[in-house]
Amino acid sequence: MTADSRTAADDYRPITMERVREVVGFPEPFIAEKKEPALGEFAARFIAHSPFFCMSTVGADGQLDTSPKGDPPGSVRILDRWTLAIPDRPGNKLADSFENISRNPVVGLVFFVPGLREVLRVNGDAFITDAPELLGMLGADGRPAVLATVVRIREVFGQCGKAVIRSKLWEGDQRGLAEAVLLGGDYYTMTIAENARKMTDNLGDLVGGGLHAVIDDHYKHTLY
Repeated sequence: MTADSRTAADDYRPITMERVREVVGFPEPFIAEKKEPALGEFAARFIAHSPFFCMSTVGADGQLDTSPKGDPPGSVRILDRWTLAIPDRPGNKLADSFENISRNPVVGLVFFVPGLREVLRVNGDAFITDAPELLGMLGADGRPAVLATVVRIREVFGQCGKAVIRSKLWEGDQRGLAEAVLLGGDYYTMTIAENARKMTDNLGDLVGGGLHAVIDDHYKHTLY
């Protein structure tokens, strides 16, 4: 297929961001301001219990690539509140993500925990390293990681569970990872506790318990 070949996409026309806003509206302040520049304790625990995440990278030509990553929980190491270390395991040697990071260091990560509807997103800048001590720290099954991707965090934020609910993604997880993340609470209680001042300023009386009813109502009535 050549660049000027006609495809089904040519049957439609793009719209402007102004039109997008006419359709979807604007987020409430507590959503628009939910991004944090570093990991809190709950966000760190979420990542520590995540056995699966997706990493998006951008090539020098602007093309996006998204790669699924799976490992035992805890394989992504939290070096400090601003830094993650991601192991690379033996694979197909295409190294698309590494090619992209070496030319354009931005990355986007989405972490999943089986049994949890909500996900955690991290955006940042990355580089690749072969530091032996870090590869050993990131090892699994008695073998060090092949390489490591170090991510300098710029943004951390959660996202609601509608996509997971609509997809019926989780049918139950025997490892109890969701319970280990929530410590007997729930996602929004933990999120409010971690960002109490900001959430109180933006949500007011909803912080006292009404937020759960609002979220549950959205999940029940506005999935589609």
